[in-house]
Amino acid sequence: MKLRSLQAFCAAVEEGSVSGAAQRMYLSQPSVSERLAELEREARVPLLKRSRRGVEPTEHGRLLYEQARRALDEVEGVEEVLHTLRGRRDSRLYVAASSTLGEHLFPVWLRGFREREPGVLPELFVGNTREVLSLVGRGTVAFGVIEGGEVRGTFESVPLLEDELVVVVAPGHPWVREGVEAGKLGSEPFISREKGSGTREVIERAVSEMGIVLDVRMELGSTGAIKEAIEAGLGFSLLSRETIRLEIEAGHLAVAEGFSIPRRFTMIRNPSAELNPTERKFFEYLLGLCRRDLSQRV
Repeated sequence: MKLRSLQAFCAAVEEGSVSGAAQRMYLSQPSVSERLAELEREARVPLLKRSRRGVEPTEHGRLLYEQARRALDEVEGVEEVLHTLRGRRDSRLYVAASSTLGEHLFPVWLRGFREREPGVLPELFVGNTREVLSLVGRGTVAFGVIEGGEVRGTFESVPLLEDELVVVVAPGHPWVREGVEAGKLGSEPFISREKGSGTREVIERAVSEMGIVLDVRMELGSTGAIKEAIEAGLGFSLLSRETIRLEIEAGHLAVAEGFSIPRRFTMIRNPSAELNPTERKFFEYLLGLCRRDLSQRV
């Protein structure tokens, strides 16, 4: 039994004519007649009485109509639920970002995107680079943004933003006045991010290539915690300029000029994961936003 035949039958009973059923279903009259004939062949009994006035159900037809109407109502209810679920999924934005981005850049990006797409329901995971790679690799989220430019594995990757890690100290530190050279970095307590952090990997790679040995006295799990430790005079760190703007303006932290490490933020995507319409728009929004930012800097 085909659903389309039941739909044609119920429409004919309710409209009282085949032509009325055809108008309701946006079909030709012969198409509706064929569906009715198909249903009667399957039932092996007449279901409709035909006359010049139109059609009406036979006794068997009335019995079938009651059951068919309930079944179609149930189907319509299911379709409404599916439509609602599709709508919710299509407006949901699942994305993952490493800590520097998630805590400092993504709030601004999401605000701008929601101004363009007010119905968006963002869900942002913030963790270290290793955690973001794991989520995207498993397909838990379709894409994410990480610190660093080297991406291992089967990910699709797109360069997003150029960044700079600078030497951050407490405002009264001598390096603020004197500046700092690479050779001096090992003479002061260094506050590091935890293992798995993209920032830590970039720093370790860069200082290793330069032959610098940092005096790591503390490992902390977030940029915010590191900033608090620096302000308390516990040491220095290398942090993104993007993350310390407010603290610099307020006089809580300072940058020691003379040494920095360039790095890149990278957008990664699981090639087998499907982006919903909202995620696709946000993906393109970020690319456009960062390209405009790059052109302004140049």
